[in-house]
Amino acid sequence: MKKIILSSLFVFISTVLIFAKNRNDTINLMGNSSYSLIIQDSPIKLFTMRQFNQNYLSIYRYISDQLYSNLSPKNAYLIQYFSGFLFLLPLTHEEGHRSILTSLGIGSISQPFFNSKGAAYVNGVHDTELESLRDNDLPNYIRLHTAGLESDYMISNRIEELVIFKSEIKGNLKLDYLIRKLSLLSYYTFSLIPSLNPKFVEENNELDRDIVGHDVYGAIKHLHRPNIPFYRYTNYTDLSNEEQKFVERVGYRALLNIVSPIFFKPLNIVTKPNLKLSVSTGYTMCPFGDFIDENFYIQYNQRYNIHAYLRQFENRNTWFMGGGLSLLNYQISPKFNTTIAGHLWSQPKNLDFNTTESQFGGSCDLLFKYMVFENKSHNSISIDLGLNYKTIGFLPEEVIMKEHIGLRVGVTVNLIRK
Repeated sequence: MKKIILSSLFVFISTVLIFAKNRNDTINLMGNSSYSLIIQDSPIKLFTMRQFNQNYLSIYRYISDQLYSNLSPKNAYLIQYFSGFLFLLPLTHEEGHRSILTSLGIGSISQPFFNSKGAAYVNGVHDTELESLRDNDLPNYIRLHTAGLESDYMISNRIEELVIFKSEIKGNLKLDYLIRKLSLLSYYTFSLIPSLNPKFVEENNELDRDIVGHDVYGAIKHLHRPNIPFYRYTNYTDLSNEEQKFVERVGYRALLNIVSPIFFKPLNIVTKPNLKLSVSTGYTMCPFGDFIDENFYIQYNQRYNIHAYLRQFENRNTWFMGGGLSLLNYQISPKFNTTIAGHLWSQPKNLDFNTTESQFGGSCDLLFKYMVFENKSHNSISIDLGLNYKTIGFLPEEVIMKEHIGLRVGVTVNLIRK
């Protein structure tokens, strides 16, 4: 099976790297580019995961567009490549971890630079704080492990929406998209090969230690044995036979992240004058196990951009169903547009890893954008107001898992490409 995995990954990486050399789709097209920034999200603390991801992607898109407009494609590509792997990926990944601690009122320090061990850390947290969180709020403690991968996963989903609905040129984003997908594969699928995962020893000073160590091994160990003596850094040899089988489960399922139209020339499987359809699949872990997504991107009548998805959660042995529907950037008037999203799910009761009982929940999100300024060149700025309600449950990128009403405020800068 290892040969099958390595062969699949080799074909995947070779395909996307060959495709990445084609820079024809990096040429700027005439049209409008919209860059949305969240100024304040809920809870009112340092950046939430949603806030950091959206702001990162807007800034990244603008800089990428400027790179390919002012440099040769080769130089722009190299800048994207090295900055993505060396700094931008660890930056957003570690901010995903940090955002969960911040939402819980636990102070921490994000260090998104590779250290001498080849790892980026979130540290500055005492063992007693982490052990208390594990003993009293296991779902959030598990999420500390998986939040970095959750962030990678949701950024890749945002990129799919932007590219498939032609809100951004694919050439500006496909390298960052590739890096996110490789991150998911390297954490999940490469966890099947212990020799590729170095064994870390905990630093003498607890404040110098990463909060969780190996994301995947640590999450799996604590899902199965939450009451063992506390330590942070989990190696493959620390896992029981059952836990090692769970590593196989996440490693193989992570290959679903390869199924994406972004890696191939045709974006749509249905291409008609008034109807376009594109599909993808995805996978990542969550606070009580893991989940699989099937995404459907529908553009109808060149006006309605619809993202629908089906989601299958699984804890230890039980499946739970979910799904959602979003209408993106619907233009109500020249100055006013909206995005409406709804999510429904069945999840394990109390987000428990072992239970067969379920609890239903859902979330509704409304975003309104109103243009307040437009210059003679038709560049404009809108004020954005978002309102979200969710029941108890896990929703990717929403850091609060309790029942919650959230408000967010931001701006969108609309620039005319020339």
